Amino acid sequence: MSGLIVLFERELKKWFGRRPVLFMSLVTPLIWIALFGKSFNLNALVNISAQSLIPPQLQGFIDPKVIEGMVKKALNKQLKSMFGTTDYFTFFASGMLVAFCIFQGAFGGVGVVFDKRLGYMRRILVTPVRRSYIFLAKLFGTLARISILSLLLLGTSIPLGFKFKPNLSIGDIIMPWVAVMLLSVFILSIYMVMAFYTDNQEVLFAASNLINLPLMFASNAIFPLKQMPGWLQTIAEYNPVTHAAYIVRYHLIGSPIPNYWESIIYLAASSTVLLAFSMYYSVRKMDMGV
Repeated sequence: MSGLIVLFERELKKWFGRRPVLFMSLVTPLIWIALFGKSFNLNALVNISAQSLIPPQLQGFIDPKVIEGMVKKALNKQLKSMFGTTDYFTFFASGMLVAFCIFQGAFGGVGVVFDKRLGYMRRILVTPVRRSYIFLAKLFGTLARISILSLLLLGTSIPLGFKFKPNLSIGDIIMPWVAVMLLSVFILSIYMVMAFYTDNQEVLFAASNLINLPLMFASNAIFPLKQMPGWLQTIAEYNPVTHAAYIVRYHLIGSPIPNYWESIIYLAASSTVLLAFSMYYSVRKMDMGV
């Protein structure tokens, strides 16, 4: 296990040692939440002036505050039904915790490509370290990075208006992290096996556009499934991103979940199967030479 630990430490030191990369990695969550999250303010989009709802002939006879209260009550009821919360930013930010790890997963594969092109991978392969440990060190290093950045993403969203559910427990903090890690394993498994079979990082960046965007938009990360056409709902129900978002929102904001254990089992099973597939073919490629 010492070889695995050393390689894992190397992944972390490489990330912390490259200050421009570290700086951009830390700033990216701030941009996602502070700019995109707050600019796409659905509550402001549907904000209606109570005065405009009162016919001109009745103005002066009806209190605008009464109309405003009725409008807000109806709006909050509709938002609660659609998003599980009356604040769309909370819904969006919790979904971004899931979507963010999708895009970070591609960088785990890029690191493998650069190690191959720089000759570092060949030097590791002549050591007695197990091939599976080389794969796992890359995987764990990226998971650690995603954990740190996800925590920063959540921390950034709090002063911007993120609303946790009442009576938040330790389990409500741990389980979203577990869901994000399982989804990250699923995504990383795709890019890791691709990285071992290519020497061009442009292939991974092109694949990220082909894989990441459909995974994000064909899920409930940004919009609830109710607002999608029937055929897209069917696809989204089999998307691991949807189940990860279900778990994150259930624990952090109290949003209802169709079937909790079904989401946990589906997410864990799909991640485990893809991880086993990716490790097998990555180790096979390393045995053949990279």
